[in-house]
Amino acid sequence: MTYWVYNALATILLLIGLPFLPVLCLLGKRYSMGVGQRLGFYGREVRGAVNHTRPVWIHGASVGEVLSAGRLVEEIRKRFPGRKIVVSAFTTTGYETARRVISDAAVIFFPLDHPWIVKRALSAVDPSVVVFLETEIWPNMLRLAHRRGTPTLLLSGRFSPRSFNKYSSLSWFFRGVLRSFASMGMQSEEDASRAKRLGADPEKVFVTGNLKLVGSGNSFAHDPVISESVDLKRKSDGRRLLVAGSSHRGEEEILLDAFRCLKGSFPDLQMVLAPRHPQRFPEVERLLRAKGMEFQKKSQSNGRSFLMEDICFLDTLGDLQEFYALGDIAFVGGSLVDAGGHNLLEPARVHKPVLFGPHMAHFAAIAEEMKAKGGGVEVRGVEDLVREITELLGDADKRLAMGEKAYQVAVDEHRVGEQTSELLSRYLQAL
Repeated sequence: MTYWVYNALATILLLIGLPFLPVLCLLGKRYSMGVGQRLGFYGREVRGAVNHTRPVWIHGASVGEVLSAGRLVEEIRKRFPGRKIVVSAFTTTGYETARRVISDAAVIFFPLDHPWIVKRALSAVDPSVVVFLETEIWPNMLRLAHRRGTPTLLLSGRFSPRSFNKYSSLSWFFRGVLRSFASMGMQSEEDASRAKRLGADPEKVFVTGNLKLVGSGNSFAHDPVISESVDLKRKSDGRRLLVAGSSHRGEEEILLDAFRCLKGSFPDLQMVLAPRHPQRFPEVERLLRAKGMEFQKKSQSNGRSFLMEDICFLDTLGDLQEFYALGDIAFVGGSLVDAGGHNLLEPARVHKPVLFGPHMAHFAAIAEEMKAKGGGVEVRGVEDLVREITELLGDADKRLAMGEKAYQVAVDEHRVGEQTSELLSRYLQAL
């Protein structure tokens, strides 16, 4: 009965949306890309890559989850080197990131969660296991995979207070949905407790950790692109660098006001500003011009030393980790506004002191550990940013020590990957 209501609503929404498909094609690549795959039509390229091998299907919604999927792919390769893998994303940026950073895996768009579409997708891919990352819970995919006898796993699972309240309000429906999972590997004890309270089978819920704790296997020291940027930074005469990553609307203005204040005391200071969402690049560029800031767009550097400008506007994808490695101090966005925060471990892995705002619901445990161990500082606005950055720029020993403490928070990353892949391996070994 509950699925009948859900599917009736899904059918109505689908019928309303179908007439607008031609309009999507006119709106550009971001809106039209992957429309066929979202409707469950996977072409010759995908079918050829799968080739009746019953692959592992790993799904992550957007960029952060896709990067976690990449780390899980690496763990699977170590244990099951011949296993075929399909990685899906829901957003265009997630799909493009997967195509760029995950090798030797078929990359697809995740289908819309309508029973007709899901059946078509499952028939085309024919997975041996379906893995969802974090809070990706799609009722029809779970139910129909379960009916096919295909195990479904939630890995690096989490329920923020907001999502927990949302699912709790629909517990009459989601209690049955969560029971479709063969296993749930949660990020923390609190996430595991919330899963059980939402109706998951307690015997199927485990704590395996957060896959975003697992570092990339790539080494910065051997990356030619990063080596080139290191040379560019050396050419900038030892100027110090603040890297503000994954900023959201409302944060850029705060960061720019703080940067302007800091320039009075530290005229050699530079900043890399990296908005989280590419669709906001024009908006942030207008803000930079309105404030009269001198900046260089990364996309227009043309091999020149873009770090010579006061601000490097990072309007490209996939370069933020490189700049975290080059920077002296990092600020992680999505935290001064109520967006849940982003991964503090990205700058921590490269020994940088980390600043972040109070809104860290998505990474609450990491934020608390970072503060407790002295690797990160919570800031709440322009005054806090200016005070903390001034102190760190004025004391190199403190800055380096804080960066090392941040790194210590991230050193346990390999255990998370091993625990997560161990849970997944139980299902792959049985095949």
